[in-house]
Amino acid sequence: MNLIRLETVDSTNDAAKRLIADGSLTENVIVIAREQTVGRGTKGRSWLSPRDAGLYFSIVTLDAGPATPDLTTHTLAAGIACAEILIAATGLEIRLKPINDLIAGGGKLGGILVESLVESGRVRALITGIGINTHDADRPLPPDALPPVSLQQLLPAAVFNELNLSELTNGIVDAVRRWQHLVTSGNVETVQRRWQSLCV
Repeated sequence: MNLIRLETVDSTNDAAKRLIADGSLTENVIVIAREQTVGRGTKGRSWLSPRDAGLYFSIVTLDAGPATPDLTTHTLAAGIACAEILIAATGLEIRLKPINDLIAGGGKLGGILVESLVESGRVRALITGIGINTHDADRPLPPDALPPVSLQQLLPAAVFNELNLSELTNGIVDAVRRWQHLVTSGNVETVQRRWQSLCV
């Protein structure tokens, strides 16, 4: 997939929507940014995205099949993909908290926001936004929020320093596309069973 790199953006999902709206995207792409100023989660929650302190990217899949009533299963699929790749790359125990949180070490390591653009009963574009905290940074949240954690915080320094974040991103992208393909091809039960095995 082609890669569109941005320095600072409101949200990679919103940037992807603008590119689609103005006709700039004609193939599947990854939109990635060093920083988001208005990162978003579900139900309007904010996702804090300090500069160079995380992976912030959106996977854009064009013509993603017939429209479905909701995007829940696509979100589950993306969560499975993130968890599996992170476990393989780090050895950490990663779990999924309904519906879109990546949990590790008692805190929130990442989150997923899946959105779609639908025309004439088909998904013109499926946009899977992913945020993963890689480096320690100031991420002030309300007292009742799950505390944020980062890979740098959770891993021994020697292990963290050996992480290749580009390879990690590529692995996640490939896994997300593989798991979401199961959804669009009708293998929803396979996705649901695997998600349950990773759920807290």
